Amino acid sequence: MIYKCSNGRRLIIATKESLVSALDKSGLVPCVVLLTAWQVERASVSFWEPSIRFLLENRCSYFACVGNYSERLHDAIDEFLYQYDEEIGSQLSRDIVTTYHNNESTEDVIAYFVHGTELRSANGCLVAILDDSLLEDQGIMNFIKTHEAQPA
Repeated sequence: MIYKCSNGRRLIIATKESLVSALDKSGLVPCVVLLTAWQVERASVSFWEPSIRFLLENRCSYFACVGNYSERLHDAIDEFLYQYDEEIGSQLSRDIVTTYHNNESTEDVIAYFVHGTELRSANGCLVAILDDSLLEDQGIMNFIKTHEAQPA
């Protein structure tokens, strides 16, 4: 679903499984993506690789990782970006930003995600990939819907 944030930015909230469909329908560029890593298995590139590849192919330039294992996910994405560069013969990794937020409140993380990041495309949007079966992701989703964004 597409939301409009308080600063006018568009935000897509999707699951890993619905990401491709949601972006295809929207016609937007996923400039900044929020990935969660509350559990160790979600902190590996193997868990996120198809999504990360899709996002890179669609001009994603920023990965914000949140959760208990967000630093591990951040490091794994950085390593993956270097391998991806070698694989496709590019220097894309130099233009991709990754951050991790493991000791910050939901309010601070979402404020940074929505207001403190850069959309590098006129048709750019924010994307939050959330799993509605995880309580922490539900909390992020509820905070966004309550404090930051309305359906577009």
